[in-house]
Amino acid sequence: MRKILLISLVAMLPLMTMAQNKQENDESVNSKAPWKGFVTNRFWDNWFISVGAGGQMYFGEYDSEPAFGKRLTPSFDFSVGKWIVPTLGARLQVAGFTMRGATHDPNNIYAKYLTGIGNYRQNWRQFNMHVDGLLNVSNWIGGYRTDRFYEAVPFAGFGFIHGCSSADNTAFMFTAGLLNKMRISDAFDVNVELRGSLVPQDFDGEVGGSKGEGILSLTAGVSYKFNQRKFRKEQKTKLVPTGISKEDLRAVEDRLAAEQQKAAQLQKDLDQSRRDLDAARKEAQQKAESTLASKLTVFFQIGKSNLTEKEKLNLQNYADVIKNSPDKKYAVTGYADKATGSKARNQKLSEERANAVADFLVNECGVNRDQLVIVGKGGIDSRKADLCRAVVVELNK
Repeated sequence: MRKILLISLVAMLPLMTMAQNKQENDESVNSKAPWKGFVTNRFWDNWFISVGAGGQMYFGEYDSEPAFGKRLTPSFDFSVGKWIVPTLGARLQVAGFTMRGATHDPNNIYAKYLTGIGNYRQNWRQFNMHVDGLLNVSNWIGGYRTDRFYEAVPFAGFGFIHGCSSADNTAFMFTAGLLNKMRISDAFDVNVELRGSLVPQDFDGEVGGSKGEGILSLTAGVSYKFNQRKFRKEQKTKLVPTGISKEDLRAVEDRLAAEQQKAAQLQKDLDQSRRDLDAARKEAQQKAESTLASKLTVFFQIGKSNLTEKEKLNLQNYADVIKNSPDKKYAVTGYADKATGSKARNQKLSEERANAVADFLVNECGVNRDQLVIVGKGGIDSRKADLCRAVVVELNK
C-alpha cells in the first residue's frame, strides 16, 4: 500500500508544482493567455530532441528488503517532441536499462542468487516507450517568454514496457512526472526530469501482494530545439467603427477614387518606362552588333614594326570589343609596302607588325590569345592606302 502511495505521489507531483513567479517586465511577456493569440505553427516548427542519464529504482513486493544502494540502477532516455502552442506539447520517449529487486521465489524468472538476508536477488533489463503530453505551467501562469531561464513542465502519458527475459513480458504502463528546463541559449536547454511509472503488479514476475508496482527515475540531460523555435503572435485586425455619416463616407469614396486614378496613371507611366527600356536595350544591342562587325586599322612607319602611342590608344579601346565577345575570333592581318623592299623582307615585316599588335592586345590589354588569328600578307600595292604599311584587326569570317 505504501508503495502505491509513493508512485501515485510521484504521478501527482506535476499537478502540485507551481511555476516560477510571474516576471514584472511586461515587454517580454507576449500574451496573458498564452494558449491563445498565436499563429498556428507549421508541422516542422518547434521540434526538439533530448537525451538524459541518471538513476532509477523499482518498487515491488519485497524490494524494500535490500539496502537502498543495492536497488539503484542506471537509467537512460531519449525523446523527440514538438510544442504545438507555447503551453502545450507532446513527445515520444524511449527509456530504461537494468532493474534490481528481490523475491522469495527461487523460480522467479528474474531470480539470480540467494542473498544473506534470506531473499533472492533479481536482476533484469527493461526498456519502455511512451507518448507524453507536456504542459508548460511557467508559460501558462507567467506568460510566454523567450528569455525565461527556468520552466516547469509537468507531463503524463501512456505506453508499454518490456522486460527482457526468456518469457514474453510486455505490459501497458502509465507515466507522469516533472521536467525542469533551464535555458542555456535559444537552441539548448539543460533538463532535470523526475519521472514515475505505474506497471502491472506481476511485471517483476512476482504475483500476490499489492495490485500496482512502479519505477521511480531521476535523470539529467540536454535538449536541442530545431528552427523555427519561437511562436509568433497573430496580427489583430482593427475594426472600422460603426455610425459613419454619409458625408464622411462620401469623402472616403472620393479619396479612394482619387487614389485609384493615381494608381492608374502610375501604371501607365510604368508601362511607358518598360517600353522605353525595351527600345534602349534594342538600340544598345544594335550598337554592340555594329561594333563587333567594325574593324581597326593600325598604321606603321616605313620599315618599322613598333607601335606609336596613338595606335596603342586605339588598340586599348578595341580590346574591350574583343573581350566583350569571348566566343568570337578576330583576324590580325599585317601588310607591308610592296614598293619599298624585297618580297621576303615585306613578308617578314608584315608578320612582325601583326605579332606586335597581337602581343600588345594580349600582354597589355588582357585579350585571350586564343581569340586571335595572326596572319602576315607580305607586300601589297602602295596605292591601297588603307592597307599599305598597316595591320587590320577585324572579326574573323
